[in-house]
Amino acid sequence: MYTNISQRTRELLDSADSSVLSGSKLGLEKETLRIDENGTIAQTDHPAALGSALCNAQVTTDFSEALLEMVTPPCDNAAQAIDHLVGLHQFILQRLPDGEGLWNTSMPCILNGDASIRIGKYGTSDNGQMKQAYRRGLGSRYGRRMQAIAGIHFNYSLPVEAWPLWKQLHPQAAAESAQLKLPDAPENELATAGYFHMTRNLMRVVWLVPYLFGASPAICQTFLPSGADSDLETYNRTTRYAPFGTSLRMGEIGYRYKEDAPIDLSVRHDRFEHYLQDIFAHVTTDHPAYKEMGVKNAEGVYQQLNAKKLQIENEYYSSVRPKQIATKGEMPIIALKKRGVRYLELRSVDVSILDAPGLNLEQVAMLEMLMLFAWLGDNSPLAPEEMQANKRNVYAVAHRGREPNLMLQGPGGNITLKAWASEILDVLQPIAQWLDNDNDDDLYTRSLQLQMDKVEDPSLTPSAQVIERMFDSGSFYNMVMEDSFVQSEQLMNMPVNKALEVELEKLVKSSLDSQVQAEKNASPNFDAFLENYFSQLDPYRS
Repeated sequence: MYTNISQRTRELLDSADSSVLSGSKLGLEKETLRIDENGTIAQTDHPAALGSALCNAQVTTDFSEALLEMVTPPCDNAAQAIDHLVGLHQFILQRLPDGEGLWNTSMPCILNGDASIRIGKYGTSDNGQMKQAYRRGLGSRYGRRMQAIAGIHFNYSLPVEAWPLWKQLHPQAAAESAQLKLPDAPENELATAGYFHMTRNLMRVVWLVPYLFGASPAICQTFLPSGADSDLETYNRTTRYAPFGTSLRMGEIGYRYKEDAPIDLSVRHDRFEHYLQDIFAHVTTDHPAYKEMGVKNAEGVYQQLNAKKLQIENEYYSSVRPKQIATKGEMPIIALKKRGVRYLELRSVDVSILDAPGLNLEQVAMLEMLMLFAWLGDNSPLAPEEMQANKRNVYAVAHRGREPNLMLQGPGGNITLKAWASEILDVLQPIAQWLDNDNDDDLYTRSLQLQMDKVEDPSLTPSAQVIERMFDSGSFYNMVMEDSFVQSEQLMNMPVNKALEVELEKLVKSSLDSQVQAEKNASPNFDAFLENYFSQLDPYRS
């Protein structure tokens, strides 16, 4: 299946050493819920000791006031990223209100209905009001329970020097870059073609991530609305689970669009220009159900930013997202249109209760290798029917990934998960050895062997170990409560990076100052601010 990748790998190893990738950068974004001493979602405000959730780039919140998000800067390697994430945990744990802790897994703690999931507050600045209105819209459109799910995003970029090499390996694919015509960054056209090429290839094999690293095969009963039906098995009155499941977060009850109001949110992945066109169409086209709901409520408060199919481009859920850094006030989709892709965001990683930081060094190394697999892969358009097959594969693995002889829809027809996973990992063996040539240890070959072992023996997967641990503890709740607090102690007993602690203290102060200044400079008319913000889309309205 991957003969071409093997051939390109040989060409790569013959023409370059692994130092050509030494400028690669990776980053981690980890979400985690704050809980009270009873394991219920915290009802307190985001701690002031952590700075402004609006302006602190490394400690913020996602949907809810209780859903912390830790963001590392771009790091040189996996060890640096993990160390920084540990430092963020240590900083946060010291500053939580008395009795609170961090719920170290993806599926939520005890929820007392949607009302217990408080939407994040960001102050009275223009951006602060916009962020809160956007989250009200998410809650109205999809429900708040879904927004309480936590995950880890893995961000990855290749150095400039890697793209001429990619062009040699993919002459036909590289030729497409000349058609992109990026107005503000023509020098980024080759990289943009390459990153979008990687996006498509990652989406074809993204089911492998929940199999290897999925750690959410069970949920607390309170996650399901009262009276809701589910095909999950009942362990006891507080716990539901999928016996062969890997990542319910990525499955039918996870982060997805509602299907009760007909809406087409498909996005083409055959060409980068078509990808942009479809996103632009979704953020500029009204959806009747959202229009009927109304943008403001009876009191004049925004309950969504607008009535479009997507309020903003970030509402488009995808397991892989091409990203560009937006300038102040610039919409991310405009940044992509003007300057192309700067890095990729892999969004399918669970928070693992088996690891104190939520993931481990070998896992990050494997995610790096998966990026290189996509970099070396064939260049072929991702047709709509293949995208649907990819979606079905992810759902199958999420709910039944450890089922013996589970069949997936591969490029050449039906294939067992075990056979397909083995082919992917086998082709990575020379890459792992190549990457380890410049390292003092065998991180990549060690990581690859761990993944091969999981394919041969599903009981070694995190999801299987989570279920075993859950049975030992007596419930999903007991397991996560016990392990989360033990792991917090482990994190606090690790060596402290004093320089990082000083840096984070400075970020707390500067972020609070920045929010005060932003609120002083707020527009007198928020309606006018929003109108001006969305006017960026005027040239792209159909």
